[in-house]
Amino acid sequence: MFFSREQNRHKRWYHPLGLGRKKIRLLMMIGVCFVVILLTVLLVYSVRATGYAPERLISGLPGCTLYDNNQHPVATLTPHDNAPVTWAELPPHLVEAFLAREDEHFFEHHGVVYSALVRSAMRNLLSMSYKQGASTITMQLTRHVFDLQGKTLDRKLLEIMLAQRLENRYDKATLLCQYLSRIYFGQNCYGLREAARTYFGKEIKELNTAESALLAGIVRAPSLINPVRNAERAVKARDETLQRMRELNYISQTEYEQAVKEPVSSTQPVAQRTDEPLIYPAMWANAELDLLPGIARERGHGLSVVSFLQEPIQQYLERAARETLNILENPEAPYPAAWAAKGDAEKISQKNFAATKRPANLQRGNAPTQSGKIKLQICALVIDARLNHRGNVLAVTCGRDSADNINYWLDEILPGRIVAPFIFYSACLPGRNEQHIVAHSARITGSRLGYDAVSNALNSLLPGGVELPDKENEQALYDGLFRVRKIDMARLLFALQNAGRNYPLRLVSTVWSNGQRLIYAADRDTPPRELLRREGAVAVSHLPPFRYSEGLPVALHEELPGNGGYWSMVCNDRGVTVILWCGALDAAGKPAETTPPFRKLLSHATRSLAEDLHSAARRMLREATKSHD
Repeated sequence: MFFSREQNRHKRWYHPLGLGRKKIRLLMMIGVCFVVILLTVLLVYSVRATGYAPERLISGLPGCTLYDNNQHPVATLTPHDNAPVTWAELPPHLVEAFLAREDEHFFEHHGVVYSALVRSAMRNLLSMSYKQGASTITMQLTRHVFDLQGKTLDRKLLEIMLAQRLENRYDKATLLCQYLSRIYFGQNCYGLREAARTYFGKEIKELNTAESALLAGIVRAPSLINPVRNAERAVKARDETLQRMRELNYISQTEYEQAVKEPVSSTQPVAQRTDEPLIYPAMWANAELDLLPGIARERGHGLSVVSFLQEPIQQYLERAARETLNILENPEAPYPAAWAAKGDAEKISQKNFAATKRPANLQRGNAPTQSGKIKLQICALVIDARLNHRGNVLAVTCGRDSADNINYWLDEILPGRIVAPFIFYSACLPGRNEQHIVAHSARITGSRLGYDAVSNALNSLLPGGVELPDKENEQALYDGLFRVRKIDMARLLFALQNAGRNYPLRLVSTVWSNGQRLIYAADRDTPPRELLRREGAVAVSHLPPFRYSEGLPVALHEELPGNGGYWSMVCNDRGVTVILWCGALDAAGKPAETTPPFRKLLSHATRSLAEDLHSAARRMLREATKSHD
């Protein structure tokens, strides 16, 4: 009988798998290579991680600094009281809220949850996108402390190694407190302490379960779902956190039901913050940074903000504003030398200056306005109008004292006659017949054009939310008796005097990270969009209420309706533009009535200050340009 050797050969364990010895060797070689590569990668990133000092975690929270155009530091943009949160301040339900939302195994892992990383990697591969990062609280903290950016494998591997180094060096309580001290909560709030004060007017230890869950819920998208900006989304995020806390048995069913019933108002009371920067450029820069994409989360890491600010012009502006307020409030103040040199018909003589009675209820100085008293305020903008520099803010004040923490440029006014150029502009739009000519009066021009034409034109220029008078009150429309913010009126007037181009009034030039990485640079090459048609803007830019004489700057000076104060503007092409408002406000911040003689003095002082600022800014800007050449 014939027997085959193949039939009697002993079968190996890998034969049923269809694998031969060659394939097994190949797989083993691949496995060894994979292990070698993995160990090499871990070694490389371990060595790289040693270049980052763990002590940076407790070396103090980074601040944001504002620099002028010459890169000299001029202000801090972050609160002075930025001490880290302590473990003793944290109520248990607040800790549980953040663990439920961000990292339920925080007290169990050693900085990294590898099963979550593998699961996240698989999902990202299947979706061909970076949807999940599987970051623990410690890994998130490393990004804040060491300024790690970008959604890359390189960053993730470095983040893992750094997280383990922090875990080896510090206890869990320290890591969690540092994390809660650094993360961004929206509304310019960095750290848990500031968020608790801003949204609830409370200290950390006073937060209840619902409030703790809300703060934990908004950290993934703080700019979009905080309770001031979008209360509905904030409630949804809070309820999701509470539901997760219930699933983990951090809270009982009764506690859950009580917490989800607590209302969240879209107008949460904001606690008065006394630790804000004490100069107006910092206030303006902070507001501007809030609108820049990608900056919100970066600000908690520490930033260097380089501005267009010209410090000599800023100092001159603040000094001149203080002197003007002193002149208006004190009849015994020295008569201004600049006034003596003027020869215009509206000149206030030295005798009339001293004889003009100040209102009996006029409060002097910068103390908070007392009930029944009125106080003078000044807002001023000095804007670069040179070619390739237009719209850059060279100096700014938003009131008389920045310790008030109020930006009066955001207050509303009745524009009155300063809206006339835009009604005249309506007559220059295509489709108007030959009868639609610009008359000497905005009311006559508007009446000829009709309510629909004027309101449509103004709606296209003004920002959303401005309510114009209805058709039954169309004369109020032509007379400028509707409310608009000062800053929006300033932008419109600046665009009008620049051939209709919507140049942004910007102070921030560049923003750099704590690691000297460029985050933002103002776009200086792309022409701004045309807000007003060039032909129409040019046609009305020198018409009343603007005053224009050959060889002199274009000027505008008007009294605003409803005791709204005085508005002055002085500008010249390829030079400097000054826009200034001065008025009296009561304790509630509303326009206050004053006597006719004092209004004349107020009018003269406002116009003189605007003219003085314009000539001084032009001179200093020329000197600064020569020094750089």
